[in-house]
Amino acid sequence: MTRILLLLLMSVCVFSATGQPVITKKIKKTLALVDTMQIRERIIYLSDDKLKGRKPGTEGYQMAVDYAIGQFKKLGIEPKGDEGYLQKVILRTASVDSASSSFYLNGQKLSLGKQAIVWPDMNRASSSAEAELVWVGYGISAPHLGYDDYTNVSVEGKIVVLKGGTPADFPASEKAHFNGLANKGDIAGRKGAIGMIVLESSDQAFAFSVMNAVAGFNGFVNKDGSAGSGRMSVHPNLKFNATIKAALLKEAIGSTQSPSKPLGVTVRVNSSSRYRDLISYNVIGWIPGKDPVLKNEFVIHTAHLDHVGIGRPIKGDSIYNGAHDNASGTSCAIEIAKLYKNASTRRSVLIALVTAEEMGLLGSRYLAANPPVPKGQIVADVNTDMPTLIAPLLSIEPLGAKHSSLMNEVTSAAQFLGLEVQEDHMPDQVRFVRSDQYSFLREGIPALHVKYGLKTKDPKFDLRKYIDEWTEAHYHKPSDEFRDSAFNFGAAATYVKLNFLIGWQVANKTERPTWVKGDFFGETFSKK
Repeated sequence: MTRILLLLLMSVCVFSATGQPVITKKIKKTLALVDTMQIRERIIYLSDDKLKGRKPGTEGYQMAVDYAIGQFKKLGIEPKGDEGYLQKVILRTASVDSASSSFYLNGQKLSLGKQAIVWPDMNRASSSAEAELVWVGYGISAPHLGYDDYTNVSVEGKIVVLKGGTPADFPASEKAHFNGLANKGDIAGRKGAIGMIVLESSDQAFAFSVMNAVAGFNGFVNKDGSAGSGRMSVHPNLKFNATIKAALLKEAIGSTQSPSKPLGVTVRVNSSSRYRDLISYNVIGWIPGKDPVLKNEFVIHTAHLDHVGIGRPIKGDSIYNGAHDNASGTSCAIEIAKLYKNASTRRSVLIALVTAEEMGLLGSRYLAANPPVPKGQIVADVNTDMPTLIAPLLSIEPLGAKHSSLMNEVTSAAQFLGLEVQEDHMPDQVRFVRSDQYSFLREGIPALHVKYGLKTKDPKFDLRKYIDEWTEAHYHKPSDEFRDSAFNFGAAATYVKLNFLIGWQVANKTERPTWVKGDFFGETFSKK
């Protein structure tokens, strides 16, 4: 029996001298199965007006869920959710009850909404804290970059005050990560702070913070009843988060370039929150592996099924169809699943179509924290989000791959398909942390998301300008709807093949993906 299994595995995959799987004739035949008409048909359905923008909790999103399950069944993809293909996700919106909340600065009550605003708490309906303030600059602790705002101050039992942003010389990935207020709050909580206040000098930005606190921050409820969020810290040490107009602390802080220091100012905050919960679903299927040992490990391919629903009318249209974002990515993920059904792998493969990406990566955050298989057995995530299939695909930018050995699989697949691998051409857009691969990376799982590169056949054609103009015109607008002229289906086929080949190599290689030695994300999250 052992000999038979060995012969079977050898027929599935051949390895190079470096241990990298070799793309055999069988796999080439599998790649030829990519059907652009099926990709097109799925995009047409998922972006149809009758789905009304696929907002979680709506009938339109449920139609997308039912359609995805039908596609999985048609392909023979087995269910791997909690209930068949479904993984239930409780989405929580927490909003501040300003009438029952208060903010005192050195005993003086501030006007909520005009001078300060208390953020809602995802886990506690009411909370209070009183302590001295400590200025901590950006509120970042990054010793690996030789930078730490907490070096010369103790914030144990104190309330930290910080500003948004990061040092200009941070690498793009770290800049994206540390710029998130949720991550700044987590750092503060780990340092022992009991509250976090964000300074805001812009009236417009302050008004935006007030609007978010009143309208509500989005999160999810874990199986143990605790709530998580993508955009605000839920560290248990933090009894509140808040925003305050910078002018109120200008005298105490001085310049916002000042080094970290105690401010000699006391703040007392009472926070009261309201909750609205709704049920949504991730759709999860799987293709079992063939190796008697490695079949218990998993490669996961993700794509978000949701979009933003119905919104402000533009040119008389209020349905935000999301044809590119992310009906195209979902359709590609289903096509990737079809290829796996025709190409046996040693490891098992999960295909997850997740909810609430547009609400802050909530469906993937829940899935990564509460997977249907043991978390330690998920070896990699390959995410498919808004590939923007509007031009020939000649080069790629694999966001996140450089942090792990996944770059090897990316390079091999790209070489086979004749694609050039390029650096992220728009690091200022922090795309690295804005899609679902980031949820898995935060759980210590190597992850990536492949975006378009800028290579063109015609050197006079400015693809960067073309993509930017398309994004300005259609991203998160009703005009992101299906038109044949809005898609390059040859690029779609290449994109499917690329993502499949990346995952297929990981699913067949004996060694698990590893973090680059000393990588910040590997060092920070791989122990989770």
